[in-house]
Amino acid sequence: MCGVRMIGLKIGMDIGTGNVTAAIDGKGVVLCEPAVLALERETGEVIDAGKKAFEMTGRCPDAIKLTRPLLSGGVAELENSEKLIRTFLERICKNKIFKPVVAATMPAGITNLEKRNILDCILKAGAGKAVLIEEPLAAALGIGINPEMPYGTMIVNIGAGTTGVAVVTMGSIAVAKSATVGGDDMDRIIKTYLKNNRGIEVGRLTAEELKQLIGGAKVREETIAAVAKGKDTADGMPLFFEVTAQEINFAIRDCVDEICKAITDVLEVTPPELVKDITDSGIFLCGGMSKLYGIDKYIEEVTGIRVKIPGNESHVSALGCLRALNEENYLKQNGYHFVTLEILE
Repeated sequence: MCGVRMIGLKIGMDIGTGNVTAAIDGKGVVLCEPAVLALERETGEVIDAGKKAFEMTGRCPDAIKLTRPLLSGGVAELENSEKLIRTFLERICKNKIFKPVVAATMPAGITNLEKRNILDCILKAGAGKAVLIEEPLAAALGIGINPEMPYGTMIVNIGAGTTGVAVVTMGSIAVAKSATVGGDDMDRIIKTYLKNNRGIEVGRLTAEELKQLIGGAKVREETIAAVAKGKDTADGMPLFFEVTAQEINFAIRDCVDEICKAITDVLEVTPPELVKDITDSGIFLCGGMSKLYGIDKYIEEVTGIRVKIPGNESHVSALGCLRALNEENYLKQNGYHFVTLEILE
């Protein structure tokens, strides 16, 4: 573990499939951008990253390549992941002299090689020192849970690529499971449903917008619908079409049920005393897809346990990483070590 004083800017970073979120001292969350990179296809040079790159989806010419280099909170493309994180770090740090100190999330249960790949990207992207914290623990810290208390807390993080379910107690993970289902899967299923059942082809951005506008885990009391643009699969001509919330809910129901199954699977193997704690305090739901209409009530119906959605549900993991940086005793007592590029190599 690095014993020198941390003099660089402290950055808590949540690295997800869908978004990268970063928080710094005194300002809180300063970056929350889609994990999308736009590159010149021939040279690999970065054109843009984040929101502007994401808005090119389905619209960019052949000379531009769009990529999502982060997979399930890990690294799918080493070189492009480094480029993406470098771009974001440069936006945050601007012209600061000292390299930043970064605490970043990692999925629970990943291999040492996967940890090394994440650290390698962060350090080569410009961090002076880096430490990785399991995402459920970071979320618990961001929510404000006291990590030293012998008390069980269930964290459910529904992201773009995965759903992480974990029970944390005394600063460590007691039980955890990761399901490869998230918001991206719902978008793909909505696209497939419209193509197979309505003969309409839509882009990913349209599918995501429909999910956000009228999608839900529960059926609304009122009947609502949305009008969107698509393309007729029969003749390839553009058209406007109306789709109801009931149709979208039907399309994504299997995804919602898979998320609930991951939660019940973890509860089944959680020790009874910790289950009692969870029953008393509730299940904490975070991540971008915790905003899906009715997802909290649906989980409550399946589990019989109250579900809480904290404020800034998409930001809690980044804020938790920042909290860990500011509470060095937590890192030391729980065996987390800062790494530099020299140590890693």
